[in-house]
Amino acid sequence: MSTKDIEIVRHTSNKHIAISQRGVEIGHDGKPVNIELGSGFVYLVVDCSGSMAGNKLAQAKRGTLNFAKEAVTKGYSIGLIQFHSNATHLCEPIRDIPLLKQHLEEMEIGDVTHMSDAIKLAHKKLEGRKGALAMVIATDGMPNGPGDPKASLEAGRKAKGKRIDIITIGTDDADQQFLQKLASRTELGVKVARAQFERAITSAAKKLPMLPGKSE
Repeated sequence: MSTKDIEIVRHTSNKHIAISQRGVEIGHDGKPVNIELGSGFVYLVVDCSGSMAGNKLAQAKRGTLNFAKEAVTKGYSIGLIQFHSNATHLCEPIRDIPLLKQHLEEMEIGDVTHMSDAIKLAHKKLEGRKGALAMVIATDGMPNGPGDPKASLEAGRKAKGKRIDIITIGTDDADQQFLQKLASRTELGVKVARAQFERAITSAAKKLPMLPGKSE
């Protein structure tokens, strides 16, 4: 949809404002009318356990930045969460790429892979927002927190039950079956060679749900 599809009419006799959108009229007597054609919110949930140190984390950062640039053009705001022994919220969903890059630099390597807390945190931050909701989980291994892998799968199940799409991307050290179970659909769970980690994260933007008023 383009701005040519929208007509705004003000009737001076009764101060009625109407917005006509392809034949559908929305109005509010005497008050401003705001209409949003489509919006979405996605969290990048990045594994920062010890095994991610070095090149894998560098790839994850570059991939996240490239992902964000494409997701913004599709109408999404991007938030950021890291996890190792705990989950840390680094950034609320934004469309400011330079600011997101600054937050990416805050990522720090830890030790273990407690994924379920990060999924729960992303779920909490996304639930209740209007628009398309998604999280992209980038990891290089199996979660090893309390009750894992069942705990992470259960956290994912609850998020998906609240209409949050989950996309999972793992390196060759990850378990593909786990990635596919955690993802919203089998094809959204991807395992790649570690040299392709950055590219896979970047490409995940193409898998985000389409938004009203947007087109490829």
